Amino acid sequence: MRTSAIGIVFLVTILVSSSVQGMSIEEYISNATSLQEAGKIAEAVDLLEKAVAEYPESSEIYAYLGLYTGMSAGQAGDYMEAGRLSFLAFERLDTAVSLDPNNHTAYLFRGILGVRVPKFLGRLDGAIAALNQVITLHAKDPKTVPNESLIYAHQMLAEGHTKNEDHAAAKEVLQKIIEIAPGTDAATLAEEQIAKLPSPKAPERSPLAVREDDRQEIASLKKKIEQEPENTALVLALGEAYYSADDFDEAVEVLKQYIRTETSNPTAYRLLGISVAQIAGRGYDETIYSDTDYRSGLAFEAISYMDRAIELAPDDVETRLIRGIFGIMFPFFVGKHDQGVEDLEYVVESDASEAQKAEALYYLGVAHQRKGMRYWLEVATEYPETDATNLVYQDMRPVVQHFDPIKHEKPVMAIDFVLGFQDELPPQTAVWIENSEGDHIRTLYVSGFSGYAKEKQINLPVWSAVSEFQDIDDVTGASIDIGHHIYIWDLRDRHGKEVENGKYTVKVEVSHWPSMKYQLSEAVVAVGKKNSEAVVEEGAFIPQLRVTYYSR
Repeated sequence: MRTSAIGIVFLVTILVSSSVQGMSIEEYISNATSLQEAGKIAEAVDLLEKAVAEYPESSEIYAYLGLYTGMSAGQAGDYMEAGRLSFLAFERLDTAVSLDPNNHTAYLFRGILGVRVPKFLGRLDGAIAALNQVITLHAKDPKTVPNESLIYAHQMLAEGHTKNEDHAAAKEVLQKIIEIAPGTDAATLAEEQIAKLPSPKAPERSPLAVREDDRQEIASLKKKIEQEPENTALVLALGEAYYSADDFDEAVEVLKQYIRTETSNPTAYRLLGISVAQIAGRGYDETIYSDTDYRSGLAFEAISYMDRAIELAPDDVETRLIRGIFGIMFPFFVGKHDQGVEDLEYVVESDASEAQKAEALYYLGVAHQRKGMRYWLEVATEYPETDATNLVYQDMRPVVQHFDPIKHEKPVMAIDFVLGFQDELPPQTAVWIENSEGDHIRTLYVSGFSGYAKEKQINLPVWSAVSEFQDIDDVTGASIDIGHHIYIWDLRDRHGKEVENGKYTVKVEVSHWPSMKYQLSEAVVAVGKKNSEAVVEEGAFIPQLRVTYYSR
């Protein structure tokens, strides 16, 4: 795609100008853009960081700060610093979107960075979604999204689809550019790009790569197996077909059948390890109730299959890379962190491809970050009363955003809190409401493990006792982690009935593992004819809880 370095000059749209004691928002962004165009990206970032301190509620400043932070990652001297800056860039763009969900600039910049960073960072799908959001915002109100931004969003979207090897989608987007900007340079460029797109072809049928086999192939293999039940090659082929169709449950069942008789095929063990890991990565569900160690067991199982694959083929670079990633990304108790580092270093020092080496270096950076975090956890766990532990809590504490009552129907209650500690695993958390008599009114959120395990877990003893797990299916979700969180209560109980005026207690309970750090925070707020608010700032694990009631 022929686009400029990140093509920003024409994207500076009309900004809301307001001045407090320094430059206006528009001046900050204009000056930072001039620095960026002059190649002084670090100075542009420094300037916008000062702007954020002066205008902490400006979505526009955060958007440009996120973009330029991402650009600075490309100038970093090492992979670890580049990775840190990349993550920081997306955090800042996420902040921009949270401050103004209708800020097309923030979505556009998030799309640009997501398309431009290496694919293995996992940002491409989010980038495509962000660019589609720019197009959606334009469709809702064309005046809010300039035509230049709309065209550039389409250009980046086509690049994203091409990078994702979805050439049909890329062609559709490029044709849209020709439709919305006929006779322009952008339309001419789109026509050239369409001509260069590869012709549709059948996907490669490599057993080591995920492919989209249709059910007809699976049905054909099953029929052949019925005719030749002793033909283990057909069983392996069926397992590969399920794996390639992303049907990992069936793949595991068939591949386990295969290795019962064929115990020396490294490919089978590798596919089996990856399939089990895919199942483990789905998150918590109702299966936890029958086996609270279910996901932990899957992690150990996946690693054991990868170990066997390496034992059979110790020089297989791709298998070493995958096992290395597993060792780093799986929970610490699997005990494969050091092995993961060794595998990734092996890949870097081998004759692996540039893409494989880059991916290995990235996860080595993640490994060192995680190991650094473990030192902090040891400080907080072994030396809880020291100044060093206070430094850990201060460094972990995230930036707090704010709830906008204008966007919500009254009456409404905003429950604003910070989780200020990061452990090896995301904590178990519950947010709920009680009346003045201590009766459970409604649970607003509970982490997946606790919600599904119900009485079989003791992570959240207060919530468990008072809620008795009533009507929690709709509020059980993926575990939230360190950071700022906002939940909204519409003043209705778990039966959907609006509650009466009076005093209500909002409780937030958090339990970390394996450090066993725990805190229960609660705030009492009056519901009635007047607005009211309660703020609790105590403890390191929920350092701030702010509950605000907005009357009709």
